[in-house]
Amino acid sequence: DVLRFNSKEELDEWGRGYAMIPLKLDIRSEGPGLQQRSGSKPSAVFVANMILDKAGTLMRRAKYGLLHPEAACFELRLVELPDACGAVLKMHHVAADAWSMVLVANQFIRILNGETPKAYSYEEYIRSEEEYRKSKRYERDRAFFEEQKQRLSERTKIWPGVAKSLRASRRTVEVDRELTKRIEAYAAAHDQTPYTLFLTAMCIYAGRRLGKDRFYVGSVVINRVGYREKNTAGLFVNAVPLLIDICKDESFAETNARVRDVNFAGYRHEKGCQDNDTTNMIYDLWMSYQNAKLDADESAVCTQYYGNCTSSVKTFTVEDRSADGYFKLHFDHNEMVPESVVDELFEVLLAVLSDGIADDSRPIRELGKQ
Repeated sequence: DVLRFNSKEELDEWGRGYAMIPLKLDIRSEGPGLQQRSGSKPSAVFVANMILDKAGTLMRRAKYGLLHPEAACFELRLVELPDACGAVLKMHHVAADAWSMVLVANQFIRILNGETPKAYSYEEYIRSEEEYRKSKRYERDRAFFEEQKQRLSERTKIWPGVAKSLRASRRTVEVDRELTKRIEAYAAAHDQTPYTLFLTAMCIYAGRRLGKDRFYVGSVVINRVGYREKNTAGLFVNAVPLLIDICKDESFAETNARVRDVNFAGYRHEKGCQDNDTTNMIYDLWMSYQNAKLDADESAVCTQYYGNCTSSVKTFTVEDRSADGYFKLHFDHNEMVPESVVDELFEVLLAVLSDGIADDSRPIRELGKQ
């Protein structure tokens, strides 16, 4: 079917509502149950909200005209505007990550252009993961994170509390072009990615908010290092717990180097933390970096709509649009993070980052303060 809208704004309003309608995942009874697969029972809050949201799902489907046969993990709807046309793709997170969304959009456009895009089966990645779990490397990687837990066994809760709902909000901020240029220049001069700088600034903020000098932060690894992986739709990402040590008397340069080294070490061993009994969600903040590009057609626009749903984890994403002259930052959070705190987070983070790269010899305790 083709949906017609009078403007991009009208399409965006519909898209935001459509994103909130869950795809129905066909969960069958064959095989091990949820508890055997995950090693733990889902929380009562999670189960209760999934049940309560059923009624809301039907209401939203009626409102947006989507009372049609339900797909399992993928939906495609064509859209038409007065001066443009396109498609809305929805993929279940069990089958896709954010990179997959841009990848499928690129492939869709190339097929429309009469091309045959490169695409590979996710099964090969699954087989390689199974082989890895039988290797000695897997045991060494697991040991790395077990040693981390010996150094700090308590969980890091930057925003403590108990989630009573899965409802969430997304705050988006665009970094101004002047600061974007300075971030890129500093990263290039020090042979690192802009993500490391944002991660360093967030660790400084987290240390201040916690009042601690040792804590965990989760860092999302994209796991798409080769040509084949970059052209495979699937769930490749893995969240790695980084054990961070902060000293307020150290300079920004010293802190940045420490965070960079910890981040690299986490990347080297990241597949060893996939089991719940190894990390057991010992952090409540994920840091993520997205640099997937919609390059199949320079005139095309790709918009991602947030589903307004999360667990107790809060996710801070750096969307790299430096080719357009700016970074776009997203913070996805639940009710445990008041909007006033979200305002403070962005204000402090960008001020710390600006001051730090302006003079990286200054101690971090002075950064971002008037």
